[in-house]
Amino acid sequence: MTDLMEHISSTADVTIPSDPFERIVGQNHAVTLVKSAVVQRRHVLLCGPPGVGKSLLAKAAATLLPPPTEEIRVHHNPLQPDRPRVSIVKRRNAPASAQNKTTRSSDVYYVRPEELPIEVAVKMGYRCPSCGSLSTPDQGMCLECGAAKRCDWVGENSYHGLFRVLHVIHERAMPRVECREERNGVTWTVSYERDAFDTIRVTAIAAATDDDTNNNTESHVIVGIDTPRFVRVTGGTAVELLGDVKHDPYGSAEGLGVPAFRRVIPGAIHEAHEGILYVDEVATLGPLQKHLLTAMQEKRYPIVGHNPHSSGAAVRVDGVPCDFVLFASANPEDLSAILPPLRSRIRGYGYEIMLSSWMKKTPEAIDQIVRFVAQTVVEDGKIPHFAREAVEEVLSVAEEMARTIDRQRDALTLRLRELGGVVRSAGDLAVHDDAGLVERDHVRRAKKLARELRVPDHSFASKGSHVIDMDDYGSYFF
Repeated sequence: MTDLMEHISSTADVTIPSDPFERIVGQNHAVTLVKSAVVQRRHVLLCGPPGVGKSLLAKAAATLLPPPTEEIRVHHNPLQPDRPRVSIVKRRNAPASAQNKTTRSSDVYYVRPEELPIEVAVKMGYRCPSCGSLSTPDQGMCLECGAAKRCDWVGENSYHGLFRVLHVIHERAMPRVECREERNGVTWTVSYERDAFDTIRVTAIAAATDDDTNNNTESHVIVGIDTPRFVRVTGGTAVELLGDVKHDPYGSAEGLGVPAFRRVIPGAIHEAHEGILYVDEVATLGPLQKHLLTAMQEKRYPIVGHNPHSSGAAVRVDGVPCDFVLFASANPEDLSAILPPLRSRIRGYGYEIMLSSWMKKTPEAIDQIVRFVAQTVVEDGKIPHFAREAVEEVLSVAEEMARTIDRQRDALTLRLRELGGVVRSAGDLAVHDDAGLVERDHVRRAKKLARELRVPDHSFASKGSHVIDMDDYGSYFF
């Protein structure tokens, strides 16, 4: 008997963790990677049989999200009413940073050479165009690879990259570089100028066609500043995922119809901006996976009307932000139905995680199942707590499920949705008997009910918790 079982008379004595990650049973590897993914804004594909905690992991990840800082608005476009403009309004107390300066129409700040965009650092002589190593602008040759530094090209496929073949050394490193950058849907003219040996002065000026213009027109908020940014999608329709434009029989006729900008409906990808988009059973999206991939790559996606017979089909809003972290779930047998480029995007910018369906029977694992029973009672709110003998019977059910479904001995199941069904059934039987606690006999009767209804299925048998990476990707069953 474990320490936890020795010190309780019922599950009422069990302390329920406040941290949602601590409530997740038996998926320690997944918890570690999910926490890192949220902090680093990496995409995640959670794979495993039904009921092992994929949705719980995604919901727990949402608790780590910082408060949103941006509100998305759609503005009336007097010149083209069916082409509304989009703008971003920043939260007034949002923290400023050198990488995200969009709260004012112009800004001046200072950065160090290592903080420069790679192409700017090459032009200013701080980085080698061949290997990317840092050095001072007065050094004409890279100390790491010996290549000529002062080259005004970036990338093998660029036009100026042809000069590398001819071994042409360009002019002196530029003391000042000016370029245009897109930041959160706003075009900025940014100039980088050497202010001192190790400091670069950055001047950023927003294009006059953005907020200054839009602020003088009517607007419609499609994603509010306090809108929850954890969005769960079932993938039923394109409208749910990508948004739509409502129909109006008068179209955008002035004085008759509702203006186009007021009929714009955001999709889940837009509502999840700055947050998490959770796609449950991503394989069911079918062809919509291509649109999801584009949104992930571009971090903005237009909203259009999807019904060709609707007046909304003539409306299009370009550049609507959708900078989200994708959390997707799939069953093992559905992996082949996921678009290969989408999986490649997730692997390249995140993690694929295989969740376990069972865990070794250890004192720690037993304590986790005991806590799970207590959590189920509290979350359900309609059943009494379990006596210690009833908890012992639940543990025997968990062991039996691991043995019959996953063919694992000396193990406990992690198919907690099914185990939770036994717990709730036992609680209902106790309520029917007007019992103060769930007793062993209630669990045995509930187990019999579950056995009568459940058909054993070995198709999801797995070998325990496994994290998919590029080293073992080819050798596993993906």
